[in-house]
Amino acid sequence: MNSMFGAFVVALVLAAIAAFLIGAATGRQGKPNYTAASRAGVIVLILVLAGGALMDAFTQVEAGSVAVVKQFGRVVGVFYPGLNLKAPYIQQTIPYRTQEIIYETSEDPKTSQANYKDIEVDTATADGQQIRARFTIRFRIDPTQVTEIVNNLGTEAEVVAKVVQATSRVHVRNILKQHSATDLYSGNVEQAQKEIHQRLDAEFSRAGLQLIFFGLRSIHFEPEYIKAVEQKQIEKENIATKENLAKQAEYEKLRTITQAQGEAERERLQRIGQAQGEAESIRVKAIADAEATRIKAQAQAEANRLIAQSLDSNVINWQAIQQWSGNYPTVMGGNSMILPGDLFKTPAK
Repeated sequence: MNSMFGAFVVALVLAAIAAFLIGAATGRQGKPNYTAASRAGVIVLILVLAGGALMDAFTQVEAGSVAVVKQFGRVVGVFYPGLNLKAPYIQQTIPYRTQEIIYETSEDPKTSQANYKDIEVDTATADGQQIRARFTIRFRIDPTQVTEIVNNLGTEAEVVAKVVQATSRVHVRNILKQHSATDLYSGNVEQAQKEIHQRLDAEFSRAGLQLIFFGLRSIHFEPEYIKAVEQKQIEKENIATKENLAKQAEYEKLRTITQAQGEAERERLQRIGQAQGEAESIRVKAIADAEATRIKAQAQAEANRLIAQSLDSNVINWQAIQQWSGNYPTVMGGNSMILPGDLFKTPAK
């Protein structure tokens, strides 16, 4: 209706101008011709309204978007990408992008390249540390829900303000309050990010939006807290260094003890080996000496046996004669006397 009223006002102004010009022109020739002026004004009015109606009868919807058609304030349809025909002046269209839309918070929104920019969210951790969160949201408007969206929320900008901006800032602020500063500062923010994504996904779905991505880009702490954490980290590293040095000293001590024990064991085994070698040498020598003695005795016995076999009475007498000095021994025993000749006699069997 607004477009129709605007077109009518424009046409009426142009018609009045045309009637005035024609009336003025006929007035210079004598008597003004108001009939011709009125006729000209009506013609101009009709032409302008007809031209405006012709131009307003078509609307082009770009790719990646849809247009909701309203007639007298009521939704009557949806136009999809391409050239669409509509009733001029009485039907209006509200475009909605169905492509991804980016909403982003940052310290300086002017530097952001997002479709909708906002300042960072300030909140506190579970242990009372003040933080500032910067995040990015990518979402789409569900083309099948645009009728409900236009009736319940309004235009795309109103959708972003009422749903994306409002819900995301509230949930980011509240969920980060449930986490300690240590978890968030150390970079372990995946759990918090997951919780926020789940909460926003449910909210967006009820509003006819599709949440594609939520990401916590950064969380900034107060300088005092950062300094305290860094100092604590330095102290922790110093303690770790001292513990490492103590462990190294203990390791060196154990290494020295182990080395000494190994050296002692080596010497012990060496002494045992030497003793065993000497004992084995003595045993082998004793066995060899005993074997030599046995062999010598066997040889001597064999020689004695051979000598004994080779001796007879004649040989013995001969040996006795060879050894005799020429003196005759006199042996007295009882009433008998042994003469020298008796020495060479063979004893009676």
